[in-house]
Amino acid sequence: MERGDADFARFSQAWGELVSAVARARSRGAAAAEVELTFAQALLLEIVAGLEEPTVGEVAHAAGIASPSATRMLQQLERKGMVVRRHPERDERVTVVTMTKAGGRALAEHRQRVGERLRELFAGVEPGLRPLLVELLHDMRDAVNEM
Repeated sequence: MERGDADFARFSQAWGELVSAVARARSRGAAAAEVELTFAQALLLEIVAGLEEPTVGEVAHAAGIASPSATRMLQQLERKGMVVRRHPERDERVTVVTMTKAGGRALAEHRQRVGERLRELFAGVEPGLRPLLVELLHDMRDAVNEM
Protein backbone atom coordinates (compact mmCIF):
# COMPACT_ATOMS: atom_id res chain seq x y z
CA MET A 1 0.00 0.00 0.00
CA GLU A 2 1.37 3.40 -1.00
CA ARG A 3 1.69 6.23 1.51
CA GLY A 4 -1.17 8.16 -0.13
CA ASP A 5 -3.44 5.12 0.06
CA ALA A 6 -2.64 4.63 3.74
CA ASP A 7 -3.27 8.32 4.45
CA PHE A 8 -6.58 8.13 2.61
CA ALA A 9 -7.58 5.00 4.52
CA ARG A 10 -6.92 6.78 7.84
CA PHE A 11 -8.84 9.85 6.63
CA SER A 12 -11.76 7.71 5.47
CA GLN A 13 -11.88 5.85 8.77
CA ALA A 14 -11.70 9.10 10.78
CA TRP A 15 -14.48 10.62 8.65
CA GLY A 16 -16.69 7.57 9.21
CA GLU A 17 -16.04 7.70 12.94
CA LEU A 18 -16.95 11.41 13.05
CA VAL A 19 -20.19 10.88 11.12
CA SER A 20 -21.09 7.94 13.39
CA ALA A 21 -20.34 9.99 16.51
CA VAL A 22 -22.55 12.83 15.27
CA ALA A 23 -25.36 10.36 14.51
CA ARG A 24 -25.06 8.81 17.98
CA ALA A 25 -25.05 12.24 19.63
CA ARG A 26 -28.15 13.24 17.66
CA SER A 27 -30.01 10.11 18.71
CA ARG A 28 -28.99 10.54 22.35
CA GLY A 29 -30.23 14.13 22.24
CA ALA A 30 -33.56 13.15 20.71
CA ALA A 31 -34.05 10.45 23.33
CA ALA A 32 -33.31 12.70 26.30
CA ALA A 33 -36.46 13.60 28.23
CA GLU A 34 -35.60 17.29 28.58
CA VAL A 35 -35.05 17.79 24.85
CA GLU A 36 -38.13 19.15 23.08
CA LEU A 37 -36.67 19.31 19.59
CA THR A 38 -34.94 16.72 17.49
CA PHE A 39 -32.00 17.86 15.41
CA ALA A 40 -34.18 17.75 12.27
CA GLN A 41 -36.97 19.75 13.92
CA ALA A 42 -34.47 22.37 15.08
CA LEU A 43 -33.14 22.59 11.53
CA LEU A 44 -36.64 23.26 10.18
CA LEU A 45 -37.27 25.89 12.84
CA GLU A 46 -33.95 27.56 11.96
CA ILE A 47 -35.06 27.68 8.32
CA VAL A 48 -38.50 29.07 9.20
CA ALA A 49 -36.87 31.68 11.46
CA GLY A 50 -34.51 32.74 8.68
CA LEU A 51 -37.10 33.24 5.96
CA GLU A 52 -40.03 35.64 5.73
CA GLU A 53 -43.29 33.68 5.44
CA PRO A 54 -41.72 30.61 3.83
CA THR A 55 -43.85 28.07 2.05
CA VAL A 56 -43.58 24.39 2.89
CA GLY A 57 -41.81 23.92 -0.46
CA GLU A 58 -39.23 26.59 0.39
CA VAL A 59 -38.60 25.01 3.78
CA ALA A 60 -38.21 21.59 2.16
CA HIS A 61 -35.80 22.93 -0.45
CA ALA A 62 -33.68 24.74 2.14
CA ALA A 63 -33.54 21.57 4.28
CA GLY A 64 -32.71 19.37 1.30
CA ILE A 65 -35.71 17.10 1.86
CA ALA A 66 -38.83 16.23 -0.11
CA SER A 67 -41.95 18.35 0.40
CA PRO A 68 -43.98 15.43 1.84
CA SER A 69 -41.26 14.87 4.46
CA ALA A 70 -41.22 18.57 5.33
CA THR A 71 -45.02 18.53 5.56
CA ARG A 72 -44.96 15.62 8.05
CA MET A 73 -42.26 17.24 10.16
CA LEU A 74 -44.04 20.60 10.14
CA GLN A 75 -47.28 18.87 11.15
CA GLN A 76 -45.43 17.44 14.18
CA LEU A 77 -44.12 20.90 15.05
CA GLU A 78 -47.61 22.32 14.61
CA ARG A 79 -49.05 19.71 17.02
CA LYS A 80 -46.39 20.81 19.53
CA GLY A 81 -47.52 24.42 19.05
CA MET A 82 -44.20 25.53 17.58
CA VAL A 83 -45.37 26.55 14.11
CA VAL A 84 -48.59 27.56 12.42
CA ARG A 85 -49.35 26.56 8.85
CA ARG A 86 -51.89 28.54 6.84
CA HIS A 87 -53.03 29.19 3.31
CA PRO A 88 -52.62 32.87 2.39
CA GLU A 89 -55.53 34.61 0.72
CA ARG A 90 -53.37 35.60 -2.26
CA ASP A 91 -52.74 31.93 -3.20
CA GLU A 92 -54.53 29.13 -1.40
CA ARG A 93 -52.52 26.50 -3.29
CA VAL A 94 -49.50 27.09 -1.06
CA THR A 95 -49.00 26.65 2.66
CA VAL A 96 -47.08 29.31 4.56
CA VAL A 97 -45.27 28.45 7.78
CA THR A 98 -44.86 30.81 10.75
CA MET A 99 -43.00 30.10 13.98
CA THR A 100 -44.93 30.66 17.20
CA LYS A 101 -43.57 32.13 20.42
CA ALA A 102 -43.34 28.58 21.80
CA GLY A 103 -41.31 27.57 18.75
CA GLY A 104 -39.03 30.55 19.24
CA ARG A 105 -38.47 29.61 22.89
CA ALA A 106 -37.79 25.97 22.00
CA LEU A 107 -35.34 27.01 19.30
CA ALA A 108 -33.55 29.38 21.69
CA GLU A 109 -33.26 26.60 24.28
CA HIS A 110 -31.94 24.22 21.61
CA ARG A 111 -29.36 26.78 20.48
CA GLN A 112 -28.27 27.24 24.09
CA ARG A 113 -27.83 23.48 24.65
CA VAL A 114 -25.89 23.10 21.42
CA GLY A 115 -23.75 26.12 22.27
CA GLU A 116 -22.92 24.71 25.70
CA ARG A 117 -21.96 21.36 24.19
CA LEU A 118 -19.79 23.04 21.54
CA ARG A 119 -18.03 25.04 24.26
CA GLU A 120 -17.28 21.77 26.10
CA LEU A 121 -15.93 20.20 22.91
CA PHE A 122 -13.82 23.26 22.13
CA ALA A 123 -12.43 23.32 25.66
CA GLY A 124 -11.26 19.75 25.15
CA VAL A 125 -9.02 20.77 22.25
CA GLU A 126 -5.46 21.84 22.98
CA PRO A 127 -5.39 25.67 22.72
CA GLY A 128 -2.55 25.67 20.19
CA LEU A 129 -4.55 23.40 17.87
CA ARG A 130 -7.79 25.40 17.96
CA PRO A 131 -6.96 27.77 15.04
CA LEU A 132 -5.95 24.78 12.90
CA LEU A 133 -9.14 22.94 13.86
CA VAL A 134 -11.28 25.91 12.79
CA GLU A 135 -9.40 26.17 9.50
CA LEU A 136 -9.80 22.45 8.85
CA LEU A 137 -13.51 22.57 9.63
CA HIS A 138 -13.92 25.40 7.11
CA ASP A 139 -11.94 23.44 4.53
CA MET A 140 -14.11 20.35 5.10
CA ARG A 141 -17.28 22.45 4.87
CA ASP A 142 -16.13 23.89 1.54
CA ALA A 143 -15.18 20.46 0.21
CA VAL A 144 -18.53 18.94 1.21
CA ASN A 145 -20.40 21.90 -0.36
CA GLU A 146 -18.60 21.22 -3.64
CA MET A 147 -19.68 17.55 -3.71
